[in-house]
Amino acid sequence: RIQYSYKMKSLIDYWRKEWGNKDLPFYYVQIAPYFYSKAKDRPYTIYSEAEFWEAQAAALKIPNTAMISTLDLNNDPADLHPVNKWDVGKRFANATISKTYKKDNAIPMGPLFTKMKKEGNSLVLDFEYVGKGLVSKNKDNSVKGFELEDANHNWIVADAIIKNNKVYVSSDKVSNPIAVRYAWREDATPYLYNKDGLPALSFRSDNSLIKDFNVK
Repeated sequence: RIQYSYKMKSLIDYWRKEWGNKDLPFYYVQIAPYFYSKAKDRPYTIYSEAEFWEAQAAALKIPNTAMISTLDLNNDPADLHPVNKWDVGKRFANATISKTYKKDNAIPMGPLFTKMKKEGNSLVLDFEYVGKGLVSKNKDNSVKGFELEDANHNWIVADAIIKNNKVYVSSDKVSNPIAVRYAWREDATPYLYNKDGLPALSFRSDNSLIKDFNVK
């Protein structure tokens, strides 16, 4: 997967060199959710696309980039080419207005996981691009789509709730969680957004790719 991240870096570096602008903005779209695991001639699982999203997101370490989430823009994961291009364009516009034209009232992308800490049996998660605040599709601020990894490296569906623009994740079945992941499957339904209506990107906290990807 890291090979893809380096290919993205090579593409960005090349275009910036050709345009004579080392800070040329580079904004790109998350590959839309699709049932890749149902392809009989390919060794994909329901988690393969999430791993690819992770490789895409690693390119955010490169300065002046943004990734447009499409997690909520494909109502039919059996459709490889979702018809909703309008909202993709609007999200590109948000990224451009925010990062290129530096308008304070625009957010370039959805919440991006940055770090976690342990509090008792819970993991507390921080995010970038919170904007006016984190919000859930559920009215009670609970957030579906989170899983915790237990000491035996099993992934357990977890409870999550938004408090003070952080997400608290816990499970009665996991007394000592060691990692967390969100929307980690090809047909994931996003529940975590910022108040600007932009969905959080899929992630897992034990992502070594981010650490290994060297942008220098």
